[in-house]
Amino acid sequence: MLIFLIVSVSLIIFSVLKSFYRLVRVYKFLLSSRASEDKSTECNGKKIDIIIPVYNETKTVGNSIRYFSKLENYCNVFYVTTSKEASKATYKEILYLMDKYKTKNIFLDNCPNTAGTMATQLNYIAKKLPDDSLIGIYNIDSFPKSDTFKYVLNNIRKGGPLQQVSYFNDDKKFIMSSAQNWQNRWSVVYELGKYISKAKLNFTYTIGHGLFIYKSDLDKYGYWSDKEINEDNELGYRILINNDKIRPIPFFEQAGFAKNLSVYIKQQSTWFNGPLYAFSYYKKNKKSFRNFLLSCLNFKAAVSWLLYPIFSLIVFILGFAFNYCHVSIVLFVAMISYLTVINYLSYKILKKYIPTLNYSSTSVLTDLFFFLIHSFGPCLTLFKVLLRKNTIKNKYNTEK
Repeated sequence: MLIFLIVSVSLIIFSVLKSFYRLVRVYKFLLSSRASEDKSTECNGKKIDIIIPVYNETKTVGNSIRYFSKLENYCNVFYVTTSKEASKATYKEILYLMDKYKTKNIFLDNCPNTAGTMATQLNYIAKKLPDDSLIGIYNIDSFPKSDTFKYVLNNIRKGGPLQQVSYFNDDKKFIMSSAQNWQNRWSVVYELGKYISKAKLNFTYTIGHGLFIYKSDLDKYGYWSDKEINEDNELGYRILINNDKIRPIPFFEQAGFAKNLSVYIKQQSTWFNGPLYAFSYYKKNKKSFRNFLLSCLNFKAAVSWLLYPIFSLIVFILGFAFNYCHVSIVLFVAMISYLTVINYLSYKILKKYIPTLNYSSTSVLTDLFFFLIHSFGPCLTLFKVLLRKNTIKNKYNTEK
């Protein structure tokens, strides 16, 4: 038992050290990227074609249109509604706002499908854009700064999609504070950390907003899949098996955080589908040993997401149960480092570039309790799988 506990704690300590290593590399990346970008702020004259899929968004679309209409030097924005919205209320509202504000860079189209997903809307517009189009994807509640567009226009290249990550700055308390701090840390340590990795074998995924990609690359990859519950993860896989690399943008997008714990768990259950179906993506694409290993790395994220919190708790309890209290104490310190310490250091990095960012005050116990709750979303997904209800039709859409 002692050997098992020592090996288990050693693995957990390794994950802590890996997180610290990624944190340092991200810090250096942001310093160097921001410094070089400050010296080159001119664009090459090309505009980005932003696609924003909307559905029942009459109350929120006005803020989006007013915001993007001021960025006409950088982008054209294509709002795409869907015939799933039978009343066409959002379509009519956008038409009204376009006329009211006399917009020059705002365009509107309706996807005729009465079934389908956000991927269906994205593909509908993307395929209609010019062959040399540089496409960007955002949500109705996205408000990216012009610095992001300048960076993209100066650094985008064929075969190298650019991905922006998000930060969250809502006023949250208790468990939701820990959840928000964790999500900010996820953006910095995991997403950015993996995007900048030089490892020869490294799985990365795209995100449903903040992605910039040439249409010619989408032609090569096959666009977004509207047959998968999580189209973002699956697109990332197809980019990698085409021997291309997703590259990071050193500017962050502010996104809204889940309203409450229930919404957070359901949101996590949807995101969990990405790595959960990793081997399904492999079966549908070219077979090779490298592609199989990429699928293994992808699926490993699902296993860690589900079992890491539970496994850590079991090891902690076993340490005390078999009178190896020193092992449990080491584990406790390691988990504090993994959660509270790295969360705070991630905040300090974000704060350097986002002065308005507030740190959601938490305690060590709150962070530890949250970490267990973090596995609830995956458990919910597996329960739906057992009931054969884990389908696109039943996919949870985050409340705005």
